[in-house]
Amino acid sequence: MTPKLSILTIGILLSYGFVEASIFTTPAQAFQITAGPNNEFIFDTDNSVTNAEVLSGNSITFGHGHTPFINDPNNNVGNLTDGNQGTVVGIGEPQSGSFSASSLKASWSDRPNGDKFLVNQSGIDFYIFESGNRNNIDTLAVSAKGAKGTTDFFYEKAINFTPTTSSDVGYWTFGYDLSWLGFEDGETIESLTIANFSPFATVNPIAGSQGTGNRGFVDFNGNTGEKIAGGLGNRFLGTNQSCGLVTDDGGSNANSYYFSWCNTGFENLDTDPDLVYIAAAGDAKFSKSHVVAKPVPEPKSMPLLGVLIGGVFGVGSTIKSRYKKQV
Repeated sequence: MTPKLSILTIGILLSYGFVEASIFTTPAQAFQITAGPNNEFIFDTDNSVTNAEVLSGNSITFGHGHTPFINDPNNNVGNLTDGNQGTVVGIGEPQSGSFSASSLKASWSDRPNGDKFLVNQSGIDFYIFESGNRNNIDTLAVSAKGAKGTTDFFYEKAINFTPTTSSDVGYWTFGYDLSWLGFEDGETIESLTIANFSPFATVNPIAGSQGTGNRGFVDFNGNTGEKIAGGLGNRFLGTNQSCGLVTDDGGSNANSYYFSWCNTGFENLDTDPDLVYIAAAGDAKFSKSHVVAKPVPEPKSMPLLGVLIGGVFGVGSTIKSRYKKQV
């Protein structure tokens, strides 16, 4: 009886020790943020990207107070790039002069539990939130890096605008399904690269999106595909800026402000998306290692003799693998 009781007592004490240890080692719970005009975007703060860095071009970090993401200042993109809590990073700055091709890389590589690869699931996989104005979208393009390489840059029009400080000031929401970029369900990505549009960039629509110019792979030189409709620069038409009257509304292409001001014949050919927050969708899944699509066996034709002796020597097969373009 005594030995059994001792073992039981030790077991209880050890169990208690494990429970007690787990209480003190459990990481802080993430909290939820809701975004969108009707709070329709809901996700945990531990699904936000943990790393961001400007890769090329011009950028500027500045404060903001008109988005819900100020409640999670450590994961605002400005803090991840420059260590300034609760700030925005504008890529493509300054807003005058020649075009500045700029880019930023973001990832989940510092998640505390080590599952740093985002898993592609059905539907929207991640969101990008961009600070801006109702009638002025700074277009952006996204590329994803998976186990087999990096995709071409992809464009998706914004889902909606959320007014905050005023009816004209707030943020845009962009949502992306990794399947649009060519990933299979269950495959993983390790990072995103976000770039600003050139004023001449066009979009080559993916299947099912033809004739819309709002979803597809980007041709930055504008040699193929469709322009993005909009002419959204007209919010400034006829207004006085620091160096003169705005006389050009951008025409039918919303890729840039395309203003003529300050000097005769001067045109601002820049776009400068102001990145606030990047987060995986609310039901996101992550992996500690890369996952690629399972290879699909493709039967290989064999002569009759091969079929007859197949039970001894096996039936040959070839493996068809998917090809993904490198950038």
